[in-house]
Amino acid sequence: MNNEKSDKLNEALLLCTIHSERMNFAWGKIKTHFPLDREEYSRLKPEELSFVDQLIFRFSKMQDSMGEKLFPAILENLGENVKGLPFIDILAKLEELNIIPNTEEWMLLRETRNIVTHEYPFITDEVIEGLNLLSKHYLLITDIWKQTKSYIINRFQK
Repeated sequence: MNNEKSDKLNEALLLCTIHSERMNFAWGKIKTHFPLDREEYSRLKPEELSFVDQLIFRFSKMQDSMGEKLFPAILENLGENVKGLPFIDILAKLEELNIIPNTEEWMLLRETRNIVTHEYPFITDEVIEGLNLLSKHYLLITDIWKQTKSYIINRFQK
């Protein structure tokens, strides 16, 4: 494995680790409130809302970092040419190699990220629906992260 490719992979791994740790911390602070309804949402304290914001931010950053940095770096370190490759093809290759469980699940995470990063302060029902979706997909991205990290450690860091 050449040093530049290896460095790229290690940097992406470290970045995702940071996002994961901070996302997990925020989730730990607010998970008892889920699933949310209007009443529960209206009772959230400012501190709890800040953890909701942190969860949204870190989920989004984690999803972006894995998709834009980590996944291409894994494939490059396996000798795959990913330059100019559509993202869906990168996902298909990762699924084929059993690095991620399912391309469709990853696309669901992208949709969730898009939903929760748009703020609709006066449309409470849509905010609540998006946050409940995020609570489900937090578990999904965490599982994909664990599987991907395990693959990297077993394949490249032994």
